[in-house]
Amino acid sequence: MPQRPHPEGPADPIDEVSRLLASAAEPMNSMILLDGPPLSGVSRAAYEGLQRALPQAKFAQFTALDLARVAVQPNFTSRFSAGSRYVLWLDGLTPADLVLLGSGVLDKTLPHAVVLASVDTAWRGRLLADTSPATAPARTVLLEYAHRIKVPFTLTARERSYLREKGYPVSKGLAESLVGGENLVRHYHQAARSAPEGHLLVQAAIDVRRCGIHRPLGEDELYRLWCARGSHEDSRLLFERALDWAGTVPDGASTGLLSRAAGGASPDWRVLAYAAGADEGNHGHKPRPLGAREWNEVSQQLPEPGDQFNLGIAAHLHGRSDTATTVLAQAARAAGSGHPAADAAATALHHLRAGTE
Repeated sequence: MPQRPHPEGPADPIDEVSRLLASAAEPMNSMILLDGPPLSGVSRAAYEGLQRALPQAKFAQFTALDLARVAVQPNFTSRFSAGSRYVLWLDGLTPADLVLLGSGVLDKTLPHAVVLASVDTAWRGRLLADTSPATAPARTVLLEYAHRIKVPFTLTARERSYLREKGYPVSKGLAESLVGGENLVRHYHQAARSAPEGHLLVQAAIDVRRCGIHRPLGEDELYRLWCARGSHEDSRLLFERALDWAGTVPDGASTGLLSRAAGGASPDWRVLAYAAGADEGNHGHKPRPLGAREWNEVSQQLPEPGDQFNLGIAAHLHGRSDTATTVLAQAARAAGSGHPAADAAATALHHLRAGTE
């Protein structure tokens, strides 16, 4: 049976993560969901809570799609040896991820491992406000499976003192202060005039994330998105300069607007989630409209079924029904290849079409 949600716990999310990890037990382990805006400190709360409560646990990081792939394999249960504790970390869940997890993936996983995950507060709010059967599995995860821990975007007095002692600028949130989030957003906005090609590249990567696709992007994918976004000539050299600008760490920051994934060891690039949140209107920044052109551009340049599934669910939550049905149909057509998102996309598409009849 699904876990019953735990009421709001102590003010310190690390304490609450530790408590829930320590109390998790078979036959149905916990799903612990950290809920906060970008750079609120969800990753820190997860890792410090894990070190406090289960430092000897076997830990693995997954995407929801990768977990769905391995959960259907015949040898799935053999991955978990008796007597060991397992914790799976799913960072930055998208709405489509939550639909996928609620479509049987958690039922197969929780008997063997604790699932520790995070979600952007804005996505969670959109899902809970939605009433469509297309996103019902996601709401089941949020309301019945997940022990939700709210991670506030505020600094404690101790954290402010620590930041000042270490010479970091004190902003509203801890992670925001550590990376220099406000300086990075200012750098991004000013580049519309001073470095327009780099600005266009970062803007394109941000819009991918705003359209519900949170995975890192390869250089070829970034190149296609950049070419589609600008009116410049198709120039690889100009793109390389734009990418170099986007990855450079500006004054007052500790990361670039784009950075290599997996701690710098990956050929793929990840856009700063805080910058994406700024364009959404978070933390007092002025929102930037996300129009039909941007949705179509992302759909055309990232046609992989998993991306189309993410895009379709996000489009539905943004009220873009035409985009939602088009890209979910494309994702559903991957059913013959056994893609794990295909069945969930087909079910969501069925509900969306039924709702318009």
